[in-house]
This record gives sequence, C-alpha cells and structure tokens, in this order.
Amino acid sequence: MKSSLNVEPLTGVLGARLPGIDLKSDLDKELLASLRATICEFEVVIIPDQILTPKQQVEFSHLLGPYSPVPFVKPIDEHAEVIKVVKENTEPEAFNFGGVWHSDFSFLPIPPAFTILYAIDVPSIGGDTVWASNTAAYSHLDSKTQTLLNGMSGIHSASASYSPDQQDLHSQLSNMTIETSEKAKATQEHPLICKHPETGKPSLFFNPTYVRGLKGPELKTEEEENLMKWLNQWTTGIQFTFRHKWSPGDLVIWDNRSTQHIALNDYKGARRELNRTTASDSVPPSPY
Repeated sequence: MKSSLNVEPLTGVLGARLPGIDLKSDLDKELLASLRATICEFEVVIIPDQILTPKQQVEFSHLLGPYSPVPFVKPIDEHAEVIKVVKENTEPEAFNFGGVWHSDFSFLPIPPAFTILYAIDVPSIGGDTVWASNTAAYSHLDSKTQTLLNGMSGIHSASASYSPDQQDLHSQLSNMTIETSEKAKATQEHPLICKHPETGKPSLFFNPTYVRGLKGPELKTEEEENLMKWLNQWTTGIQFTFRHKWSPGDLVIWDNRSTQHIALNDYKGARRELNRTTASDSVPPSPY
C-alpha cells in the first residue's frame, strides 16, 4: 500500500504524471483524498501501467463521484456506465469521437466533474489528446475583461453534435452507437465565469462546441458573435495546453469543471480504443 503520491508535473500550466500506483489496491482514504486534490490542482493526471476491466474502472470512478449520465451514446453491453471510444483501422475517413474542442457534456444541468479514460489499443503515432486550462485562460485576462465576462452566462446545447442532422457523421463509426435526437437542441444556461467547488479558483466555463451563445446585460448580437469568436481562439491558445501521447494501460483523469479538450484525428489507417467513464459533481456550476 502506497503512503503518498509521486507527482511529476508535465507542463508549467496543467498536467501531471502519477507513476507507481495500482488503482485496484493502493487507494486508502488518505491517498484517495490526495489523488482528488491533485486532479483538481493539475486538472489532468496520467496514471500509467494500469490493468482494468470495465467493472474495475467503474468501481474506481465511483470513488470520485456517482455516475454522470451520458446522453446520445450507447454504453457497452457488459456495463451501462462504460462508453467504448473506438475507431477502427478500416475507417480512415471517419469522424474522430471527441475530435472538436469541448468540455464533456457541459450542456447538462450538472455536467460531469471528472472523466476517466483508459487506453486499450492506441496508434503508435498520432491519436493524442490535448487539454486546455480554462483556469489559466481566465487568470491571464486583464481585469477589465474579467469584469466584463463575470456578468455573463453561456448558453450550452448539444445541437452542434447530437442533433439528427449529425447522424450520418456519427454512423461512420461501426463500433460505436450514437443516437442523435431533437432533444439535443435543448439549451442550458451556466455562468461564463465559474468558481471551482473544490479549489475556489475562477475559470472560464466555455468551450466552442457546446456553448452556442452568450447572455449578458445589454449584450448586442454583433458583440455576442465577436466575443464568441474571440473566446473560441483565446481559450484554446497553445499557451494554455497540454498534449498527451497515449500508451496502452494509461488511465487519464481530467477535471471538466476547469478544462476543455480535443482528441486528434491524425492516425489514418490505425486503430484506437479506450474505455470512458464519468463521475458527477454534486452541484451545478456556480458563478465566481
């Protein structure tokens, strides 16, 4: 049983590697608390060399929080809480699941707190995932812009990803079942600047895929369009990012409350398979 975590920071902004942990046996109450605090601090953590069944991954996920609902995407037959993220080598032109900047299911009333992704089969070259720190994106704003954005809300919707006109795109993936719906056009309002419920830090709760509009005092349509474009570019700036090259057995956990991410689709002719679980937060995003 380990008594402490070995934390290896990976950039000056976000990301840490935690070697030497066996998630099936090492997590007592104190180490779990330390792990959770480390995830919240570094926003993305990589735990290498794991061997996990879907059931064991779910059991670990429950240590971070209860199951967070996954609309539109069918889970694996063996376990209702596990999504298999897979693109076959016979699908070179297919859309890459997660292949746009997003924060997982931010359109839900209570979005996932943590996503847990476990690598089973990954390309030797390509297929990396990139995360951006929305905490860093906020902290690097000037005070005038921070004040302006603090009074705004984001209007989140799954319409750009899961409305029926996207079905043909998703159907290119033969071993994932994604069922689009008119329900994807529903909207959910969240504060644009949120206070992290565990660290207390402010961050931009924004991502280009699910935030379909902004709401604020006297915000005009033209101003909204320009601000949306600027936020798309600012929050995904390379200075706020960390890029991970996957190895089989990697388990990566990230904090959806303070990050967004993209899975790169640069592995034409190779296969990529990962198992995904999500842990819910207990409270909706709250303003800073």
